[in-house]
Amino acid sequence: MSPTPPGEAATAAMKKEDDEELQTMAEKEAWLRAHGVEIETPEERRQKAADVLKLQKLQQSAASAVQEDDSSNSITRRFKYVRIPADDLQPFEQLEAIIAADAAGDILPDIVQVRFAGGGLIDERMAREQAVRQLGAKGMELSSDAIVNATAAGATETFALVRPSATNGHHGVYMYLDEVGLLKKLPANSRAMALARACGFDSVSFYGDMFVGCVQAEPSPMRNEDFFIKDLDSSSPWLKQAGAENYEYNKSMQQLKDAMREKGGMSSMGMGDGDGGMPGGDGDGYTWSQTDDEVEVSMEVPAGTRARDVKIAFTSTAMRVTVGLAETLALPALFRRVRPDECTWTIEGGTNADPTTVVATLAKVDEEVWHQLDAMA
Repeated sequence: MSPTPPGEAATAAMKKEDDEELQTMAEKEAWLRAHGVEIETPEERRQKAADVLKLQKLQQSAASAVQEDDSSNSITRRFKYVRIPADDLQPFEQLEAIIAADAAGDILPDIVQVRFAGGGLIDERMAREQAVRQLGAKGMELSSDAIVNATAAGATETFALVRPSATNGHHGVYMYLDEVGLLKKLPANSRAMALARACGFDSVSFYGDMFVGCVQAEPSPMRNEDFFIKDLDSSSPWLKQAGAENYEYNKSMQQLKDAMREKGGMSSMGMGDGDGGMPGGDGDGYTWSQTDDEVEVSMEVPAGTRARDVKIAFTSTAMRVTVGLAETLALPALFRRVRPDECTWTIEGGTNADPTTVVATLAKVDEEVWHQLDAMA
């Protein structure tokens, strides 16, 4: 006996409904559907339940993604900065950094540091000369491996194109460069040098890729702000004012130097009495204190010492003080980075009878608290 075709199941069931009881599940389902009853098989119910569960999971994932995005927006922030390649054939590159929403100070030196790791063979002779200028006799004691390893992780130096001031709304624009780009024999960056000339710096040289960013110094705390490729255009307000602002700054610094040469000393400037609530202390022949944006280091020197007898070398990570031919203080590794071109020093006293003190003021890159002066202590 041949089986009943599926299309005839409903008809057969209807013919039998008054004569005999429906025997098979297929016949029962066919009879119910023929009478307008919507039914689901166990397989259909399981598939529907699986589809519902899948939909719920997708909705939960979407909701979670939205929550994570909202949370991320509340704990992080973004700012733009620009890369100036050393290769003139490469275009400027717009970059973006993501940092903590409450991050204070200039964070860009740390962000671009990885860009300066490795990148060339060090000229050991030039590197040793630089070490001697910074560290004195201790620089001669450094091994070749120590000189090479010192640059392996990369080091960022900052160069102020224009410093924050009341006349520019307390916005500063800085370039960030490989601290040992020259020692690595990296190619000169002609576009970065042209930008510096536009700001009034005619005799500076830069090597390797450069980065340009902006900081807002006030209201405190200092923080990174957006800097776009379009801001490199000569028509940008900050660039049009930079030359005049740097001229006034250099003029005031020259007046300070002239006064020191004429009088042999003058009152300390910068930190004043400092902030007694922040860490400070003393070391071998010096004391130090700090405010949010400066660190002040005071050193007693022989009575009668005049400004022309003192030489202080600042780098972004070190400071060395010599009086006459004697090394008074060498700090090869400061606790945090400073801006060398904004560091100053003065001398107090200067007469044969009174004690003489040299006061160095270090300009912090950021407003982080220094827990010590010497990172190697």
